[in-house]
Amino acid sequence: MKLSIHILTYNCAAHISECLESIITQQTTFPFEIVIGDDASLDKTSEIIKTYVAKNKNIHLKTHAKNKGILDNFQDTLQRCQGTYIFDLAGDDYLKSSNALQILVDELDSNPTYSFVDSGFDCYYQRSGKVSEFENKLQLELSKEKYINRHKVYGTSLMGCCYRKSAIEKHVDFEEYKKQNIDFEDYPILTDLMMNTEFGLIPKVLSVYRKHRDSHSHKADSYLRAKLYFAKKYNFSKLELTKIYQVHEEHMLHNASLISDKKTGRKNYKPFRQPMFRNFVYFLSSQSHLARKVFNLFRKI
Repeated sequence: MKLSIHILTYNCAAHISECLESIITQQTTFPFEIVIGDDASLDKTSEIIKTYVAKNKNIHLKTHAKNKGILDNFQDTLQRCQGTYIFDLAGDDYLKSSNALQILVDELDSNPTYSFVDSGFDCYYQRSGKVSEFENKLQLELSKEKYINRHKVYGTSLMGCCYRKSAIEKHVDFEEYKKQNIDFEDYPILTDLMMNTEFGLIPKVLSVYRKHRDSHSHKADSYLRAKLYFAKKYNFSKLELTKIYQVHEEHMLHNASLISDKKTGRKNYKPFRQPMFRNFVYFLSSQSHLARKVFNLFRKI
């Protein structure tokens, strides 16, 4: 099997059909499979997927009786994939280009030393219904050295990434992630691959990322924990460490602004000697329910 589409789902009933339709209508010169791990969804996600399984022998679903969490579900689903390459797609995201899979596979075929390729995506903000086109354009236009340096501090979404499975098996240690109490997959996998292998960047929009407040990226503490682990493992610079802590404070301040958490807002706004206007807005929202309601009118998520 040339390619496996690796999909994790949890309560994706509203969007899983759009996701699957965007995959099964892809134009490719190679066969591919769709491997889905449903993490004990409470809605009709599994029932909807089963209607597709009944029509397509290359769609494989495993429904967990109990919620395993992102990292365990990712690992379990990955082990079921038979493809040489793995394209990761969330159950509420979808492919935008009808030849997206062909473009990704051609790039990996042409560059046998690449462990993965990253590609462009649009960002659809669920709350506002607005679309930010080519959300990661600036990132994909960086040199690879600057791409890595940016990732160390800010992270990189798995969205748009296609992997060589053998590279993951060689360089990624899921059991070590668990020992370090890391409970998500994108930053860890990409960091280990970036620091040990070659990779490619495709500056084209191939998919659409659906962004909402419930996304795992809002769990700032676990993200900081993972960054600090890899900072020690790969000897990040003092400047990079300083920036990592600053990004964490901004993240915590943003989260406080969503619920008017005064204590957290004050704690994470205080370190900024010359705070950006955006952070000042977040601070006001964290201190005042009225300010939060006003600024909510302008939020994307």
